[in-house]
Amino acid sequence: MGSRYGKRINEEVRKIQNMARSSYKCPSCSRKRVKKLAAGIWECKKCKSRYASGAYKFNVK
Repeated sequence: MGSRYGKRINEEVRKIQNMARSSYKCPSCSRKRVKKLAAGIWECKKCKSRYASGAYKFNVK
């Protein structure tokens, strides 16, 4: 995003993007291998289970 939009907004966007790109714990196999495939679609790379969750953060209850 360069120097546009201000420092605070860029920090918030960076924080959200890091959340979306990180790995989360799989409810099925209990390994930290769940990654984002698309907006709201998450997949465990170990057991290949797919979940519907948030667009930027994985949270299954």
